[in-house]
Amino acid sequence: MRHFRNIIDTGSINVETDVTCLVGMNEAGKTAVLTALHRLKPVDGSTFVTQHDYPRWMLAKDRRADIIGDVRPIEAVFTLDDAEKEMIAQEFGEGVLTHDEVAVYRKYDDVTQWWDVPASEPNAVEALVQRLDLPEDIAVAVGEARTFDDLQARVRDLADEGDADAGDPDEGEVREGAQDRKEALARVTNAVADLVGDATLDKAISNMLSAYLPHFFYFGEYSVLDGRIDLLRLAQEQPQETGSTSDQTARSLLALAETTPQALSSDNYEDRRAELEAVSNDLTEQVFEYWKQNPSLRVRFDIDRTIENDPQGHARVTKNILDIRVEDTRHHFTNNFSQRSSGFRWFFSFLAAFTEFESRNDNLVILLDEPGLTLHGRAQADLLRFINERLAAVAPVIYTTHSPFMVETGNLRRIRIVEDQGPKVGSVVSQEALTVDADSLFPLQAALGYDVAQHLFIGSHNLLVEGPSDFLYLDLISRHLGNQGRSRLDERLRILPAGSSSNIPAFVALIGRELEVTVLVDSGTEGTNRLEAAMEAGRIQQNRLIRVGDIIDAKHADIEDLFTVEDYLPLYNTAFGRRVKEENLGGGDRIVHRLQQLHGKFDHYKPAEVLLRDPKRIDGLSETTLDNFEALIQRMNRVLE
Repeated sequence: MRHFRNIIDTGSINVETDVTCLVGMNEAGKTAVLTALHRLKPVDGSTFVTQHDYPRWMLAKDRRADIIGDVRPIEAVFTLDDAEKEMIAQEFGEGVLTHDEVAVYRKYDDVTQWWDVPASEPNAVEALVQRLDLPEDIAVAVGEARTFDDLQARVRDLADEGDADAGDPDEGEVREGAQDRKEALARVTNAVADLVGDATLDKAISNMLSAYLPHFFYFGEYSVLDGRIDLLRLAQEQPQETGSTSDQTARSLLALAETTPQALSSDNYEDRRAELEAVSNDLTEQVFEYWKQNPSLRVRFDIDRTIENDPQGHARVTKNILDIRVEDTRHHFTNNFSQRSSGFRWFFSFLAAFTEFESRNDNLVILLDEPGLTLHGRAQADLLRFINERLAAVAPVIYTTHSPFMVETGNLRRIRIVEDQGPKVGSVVSQEALTVDADSLFPLQAALGYDVAQHLFIGSHNLLVEGPSDFLYLDLISRHLGNQGRSRLDERLRILPAGSSSNIPAFVALIGRELEVTVLVDSGTEGTNRLEAAMEAGRIQQNRLIRVGDIIDAKHADIEDLFTVEDYLPLYNTAFGRRVKEENLGGGDRIVHRLQQLHGKFDHYKPAEVLLRDPKRIDGLSETTLDNFEALIQRMNRVLE
């Protein structure tokens, strides 16, 4: 996103295929990100309006510089799947796409949807000429064309030459050859017209792909159903985009029941109301799969009519109100939908809008702005389960939050942090927890703190490792070395598994600000460079970042490489019931990678678990293995000196 509201340039935002969570303070720019993305392919034709959407403090200056027309307030890059690439190859020829990513963007005060398509026009022209099976002389004459315009020009030149050389019209053989030539040239002209028409190649391909571009389903606080809906006003107003307003959510509810405001306003509305309640019962049942606060609620509908006399004294209906009521079967009372808890109203309203949208079978991305904002922690956990199980199974989900209970500490890869860095920089979106300020980190910090408080004992000296296998190897072998009178891990060091290498930078950012953290990482993992940057920034003391590879003088090494191959293979074979021998392994310096080449990825914990369940195996470890672990332990202990 660029130059939109409080955004100057968010930077590139990588979106997960399942769920992406935008975390940040109020007014950080989270809603602006969703709004810009929503306008990439709006159903209602909404555009980016300079006067309303351009950053106010930049508007006058950029207008004078005449650069606003070139700004792309939203630009999204999509990767084509195999079916889409095959479709383009079938239509335009093999090799027309130079790579499999396309960019789609919008401009200010412009209803056009713009595309950047990586297409090779020379390849497309060549494929078309080959496909037409032209006479050899024509194929040679047009074969050097590099663009469709050039191809058409060459065809016109050949046609003019044919007219000039047609010869005596009484000569039948000449006339027949000229006719064949004319038909071949016409085939080229018609084929170009069918393929690209008056458009460019990029435009022709984007026209084909536009049907596959997802719709963006946006749902925010203004989309929740009202308890009383004016059916007359609903009938008179123009429909809007699904989920955009409370009234439009009401239209979605009526559409699911296959009814209209006009039908509900008629005298024989009872049948319509029965259908409406059948739909609401189905939605309520879906709500209760995830809403555990009060399962005794039922939604009911009634029509509240206002009858007035006209000037002639005739009674007429002036207002039809759809009254949505909620029955509490446990406490035996009903009240208006708007008086129920905001959580129940959000769930029911969202399902009404989403289910109607989903029924269209469109390709979509779900955008949720601060979902479950007023729910307490456990109810927000229910909402997260709803997002993961119900929504992410259907489409990618992007949601915003500043609640720690809407942050999954087990899926830190999903987190993107939104931070407003002031007028000169604007709102930026980052995946790097190590680079943002404490206020922006707070939801993440609180979520992790809540999780850590339930699962870990935090000491004054913390040793952060990648996973439970690292924990087991260090703990078991350290104890063995100590029993042998050799170096063991200092008892002041508390080992904390982070879950994966990608989680370590976030853990360092969150607990390393206040506590002394030593980090053990496999050399060459995805988080190593980020940790080295943190070390350079002073977030981690230089001697507290320990790479396994430094112990055994290897550029790429996992903790498993501290074992000799002869020591590790029995653990692996026992864990997975295999008979791998050293001669079966491929090349490389990492035992894990060499085993993956044979049998694919595997759970690193299982070989460690073999050692845990049969500690006598430690007695059989080679001196080389024990020396490697002892060297690592001595390196760790030195951080306490």
